[in-house]
Amino acid sequence: MKTKIYVLAIVVAGLFVFGQSVYAIDAPGNFTVPGGFNGTVGFGTPGNMIGHGGAMLQPGGSSLAVGSDGTSYIASPNATDNITAMTSTVLAITSAGGKNSITLHGMAGKLIVGQGASSSNYLIAPAVVHATATASPSTVLYIMSLPLSQSATPTSVNLEGMRTSMPVVVSGNIYITTAVWTASTTKGGAPTKTSYLYVVSLSGAIVSQVSY
Repeated sequence: MKTKIYVLAIVVAGLFVFGQSVYAIDAPGNFTVPGGFNGTVGFGTPGNMIGHGGAMLQPGGSSLAVGSDGTSYIASPNATDNITAMTSTVLAITSAGGKNSITLHGMAGKLIVGQGASSSNYLIAPAVVHATATASPSTVLYIMSLPLSQSATPTSVNLEGMRTSMPVVVSGNIYITTAVWTASTTKGGAPTKTSYLYVVSLSGAIVSQVSY
């Protein structure tokens, strides 16, 4: 019986734009100075991003998952001077040393290898997609059939919110949580959080979304 594997990836946004000023937020709500990155901005997936006065953004950390055949999957964000154009490379390294890769939009992390009901395997990877002047921060869930192919187009599912949990695959469905942090309109007020539990099929359909 031929076994098919898939990979899942999630992308989370970590910027909020108010008027002409850009604010970076590290939940639960620590904002940097408007107009530039003057400190450490944590996004949690998969590591921290550090910016200094418009210098190149250098995301830290990688995410690792290993398939049952011994293939390692590594997601690493790529350095860029344009945070809204952030990309990540997912690299597959077989037990024999063979390599293949694919590029995803956003800052990817929290990779897992999940199996479908028909013994199909998928790669699932969380990624961070940043807000722009016209788009709110969001999470993109990437689902990739294995073995990884550079020419393949991953299934992508847009989810509301950021700060994702590690995906869990049960009976052909992906379970994942996200959170939306909303800044207070009152000076000095604490931000508020809305969390979501998503159930997404391995084909990319949203089965349910529950807020809590």
